[in-house]
Amino acid sequence: MKCRTIFLVLTCAFLCACQNLKADDKNAGSYALATSVDDGAKQVKYVPVPMPGQFMSKKSSKKSQRLVGEAAIDAANKKAIKQPNSGEYINSIMTFDYMSGALYQIYSAPLSVTDIQFQNNEHIVAVGAGDTLRWQVSKTYSGVGANRQEHLLVKPVDEGLANSLVVTTDMRTYHLMLHSTAKTYMASVTWRYPDGDGGILTNLNDGQFEGESDPTSAIDVNNLRFNYTVKLLKGSQPDWYPRMVFNDGKKTYIKFSGQMQESPTLLVGTGKNNQIVNYRVQGNYYVVDNVIYYAQLYGGPANKTVVQISPKR
Repeated sequence: MKCRTIFLVLTCAFLCACQNLKADDKNAGSYALATSVDDGAKQVKYVPVPMPGQFMSKKSSKKSQRLVGEAAIDAANKKAIKQPNSGEYINSIMTFDYMSGALYQIYSAPLSVTDIQFQNNEHIVAVGAGDTLRWQVSKTYSGVGANRQEHLLVKPVDEGLANSLVVTTDMRTYHLMLHSTAKTYMASVTWRYPDGDGGILTNLNDGQFEGESDPTSAIDVNNLRFNYTVKLLKGSQPDWYPRMVFNDGKKTYIKFSGQMQESPTLLVGTGKNNQIVNYRVQGNYYVVDNVIYYAQLYGGPANKTVVQISPKR
């Protein structure tokens, strides 16, 4: 009996233990479910992967503004300016690098002469100036044969003046901006030319430019006036002594020998009032774009030869 009682007690204890174990399993499962979320985990954000070309810098939508009118002209002229600088001087001679379209700044002073030198065997065809009243421009030459070199001598009559000067030759065109100061002036100016720049040589032996017609071919002969006299004032008679002077009421024509070796400088006016005038060389003629009555032609070294043109009386 006693043994049976002990057996029953042990059986009850075993069953109670099994029940508690199941409860613990449930609690353990609930606890595991409650703590299955990691409180320290951070939420991951989605970052899109860039496609090729997406990291390229965006071009500005604003288009560069182009200058027009006077603003464009002023900007272009400023870029074209070539100033004298100490690094390009040899003694008193300023040597510019020649560049087509450049604006070369030349400084002169009253009572001083600026000598503008051109390349050997380069012949001046025409000289055009904006201010022909207050600037004196004359032409001369130095050397002979292959060493012959033509010069322009420039002198202002007052300080504080500005002028533009265009010089065309049988090789190239020069654009000069002239400035007058009280005392400072450039004694001499010349150019350094690109290698192989021989220019466009023109054969003047036949007295005509190639492909250029006689300037008198379209003149109405009924309007011609030949009432001019030509007189040698100084020096010996040159090979360029004018053969004829006339006008058609609009232009004046000075005809030279087709074999002349020198192109004289033309100044219009009388005495100290003479001035350079815009003219062009066409064949063996000087053509002035207005009617003139008094003029002088200067030639030879230091302009020692002077020929006067005046009306007949």
